[in-house]
Amino acid sequence: MNSLPSVVALDVETTGLNPCNGDRIVEISLIEIAENETVIDKFSSFINPDREIPAEVCCINGITGDMVKTAPYFRDVALAIFRFIENKTLLIHNADFDRQFLEAEFNRCGMDFPKITGIIDTLAIARNYFNFPRNSLSRIAEHYNLNTSGLHRAEADAMLAYRIYREFCKERPQDRPWEK
Repeated sequence: MNSLPSVVALDVETTGLNPCNGDRIVEISLIEIAENETVIDKFSSFINPDREIPAEVCCINGITGDMVKTAPYFRDVALAIFRFIENKTLLIHNADFDRQFLEAEFNRCGMDFPKITGIIDTLAIARNYFNFPRNSLSRIAEHYNLNTSGLHRAEADAMLAYRIYREFCKERPQDRPWEK
């Protein structure tokens, strides 16, 4: 198999589904992974959303208001996140969702989204190049017999998206049109 590109696996957990309606990030994980599949650097943190976390969201990701009440606000870590992902290729499952939240958070801080070299979206890859019955992170992971413990937490989901990406590349080693 050809070596994989260096990427930053990224995932966010949120208070809901729509940043335009005031939903905010409550947890973020960024994991820089080298071409040789070694973790180079990592940034993971709860984020204080400065609002209530709905009970139905707590049931999904297990993140409660008590867990984030002393966490930094996004504005406190925005520059570190910006520098971590600037000029990097991001690997995300459902990139439109995560990017939309990150753009909204950066905008609240008066910042633009950093320039990146590309996005590899494992959800788009699954939809466009494979034929899974369902394209959720957990269902694709089950297909490849990958460990799904810690699901719906940012660091575990970011690493799981990367492991799924590796499986995609093993299955189609000479045909990876998703890499630009």
